[in-house]
Amino acid sequence: MQSTNVATNREPKKWRISADDYQRMAAVGIFVDQPRVELINGEIIEMSPQSNIHISHVDKISRFFYQILFEEILVRTQSAVRLDEYSEPEPDITILKFQNHYYKDRAATAEDIYLVVEVAITTLQLDRNTKGTKYAQAGIPEYWIVIPEQKEVEVYRQPKDGIYQIKQTFTPSDEWIFQPFEQVIKGTDLLL
Repeated sequence: MQSTNVATNREPKKWRISADDYQRMAAVGIFVDQPRVELINGEIIEMSPQSNIHISHVDKISRFFYQILFEEILVRTQSAVRLDEYSEPEPDITILKFQNHYYKDRAATAEDIYLVVEVAITTLQLDRNTKGTKYAQAGIPEYWIVIPEQKEVEVYRQPKDGIYQIKQTFTPSDEWIFQPFEQVIKGTDLLL
C-alpha cells in the first residue's frame, strides 16, 4: 500500500493573547531585557528603536500640550492604553482627560482619551493602517501622525464604524483646531 502526502494550503492556527494575559506576562518579567513591544490585535509587536529625531519630536509635542492645557489634561508618553480585550498599544503621546488619581487604579481606556499622536520615522504604514484602524474602532476622537521627514502632520477625526471620516494634512505653515478644546495648533508647534 502506497501512502500519499497531500500538501494543503492551510494557514497555521494563531493564538491571540489577551491584554490581561499580556499584562501578566509583563508582571512576571517575560519582557525584561527584550526589545520594546506592544499588543495589537492579540499579537505582540516589536516596536522600532527610537532615534534622536523621534525622541525630540515626542518631547516637543508633549511639552507643547503641557504648556497650553496643563490644568485640563494629562500627557502620557509611550505608555500603554487599553483599546479592547486584545489591544494595548503604546502611543508616542496620549492626551488624557485629567483625573486626580492619575489612573493609578485602572488602565486608561479609549473613553479617557482626547487625542493620540504617533511620530512616524520608520512606522508610517503601521501608524496609518493598523494603529489608525484600531484607534478609529476604539472611538478615539482625534488621531494625529507627525511625519518629520515630510514635515507634515496627518489629522484624523470623526471615527465611525472603525474608520476616521476626516483626514487632513498640514505643513509647518498651517493652522488647525484641536477640537476638544477649540485650541489653535500650528504645524510649527509639533514639527522641528
